[in-house]
Amino acid sequence: MFDNPFDPDASSVIFEIVATISTPAVSPQGLTWDGSALWNVDASTNSLLSLNSLNGSLIRSLPSPLPGASDVAYDGRDLWVCSRTETMVAKVNLLNGETLKSFDLQRGVFTAIDYRDGALWLAEAQSNTVLRVDPETGEMTEAFSNPGTRVDGLVFNGSSFWLADSSTLTIFETSSAGGLDRTFLSPGPSPRGLAHDGFDLWNADGNQKIYRLRIVH
Repeated sequence: MFDNPFDPDASSVIFEIVATISTPAVSPQGLTWDGSALWNVDASTNSLLSLNSLNGSLIRSLPSPLPGASDVAYDGRDLWVCSRTETMVAKVNLLNGETLKSFDLQRGVFTAIDYRDGALWLAEAQSNTVLRVDPETGEMTEAFSNPGTRVDGLVFNGSSFWLADSSTLTIFETSSAGGLDRTFLSPGPSPRGLAHDGFDLWNADGNQKIYRLRIVH
């Protein structure tokens, strides 16, 4: 177990690493949970990898619908993909990779994405903000500032946002309004994608590991 020595209240909040698995992704990026398996973006092959959460074994691999894929999200049925090099966001069938829908946000560098309660949430690097986007229209309806310097991973569990920042090796917990609640030292040297399975937080790292994290109060 570990905490962040720079957290003003670090003594009361500790992450426990309850599992560590290896990912076959050569350059692991975004991460999501589909209810039974993890999905990890591999930047080296621009592919979406479905992984067994117990041992990291590959279930299936899908080509990304966009070049430069950075993150993937699950909406209860399909996957959504964002890109660092394109302003497009695409929805794909998680069984065969068919592109079902896409829209253009016109500008921005999108490093992370999540889906919750009928909305997409995207991290935009140029403005260092998190945007709420309507998945039907592509309209941006809300935004809040990132408390760190960059967002490499993003997940919303319904009450809090979790943001991974590889430049400071930090995972932030923020309120839905963007207020900073807590900070944690990341378990690995290069934190990337984040996912939440309803109980625990998962963090993909550039060291080709995925950590299952539990908060111990």
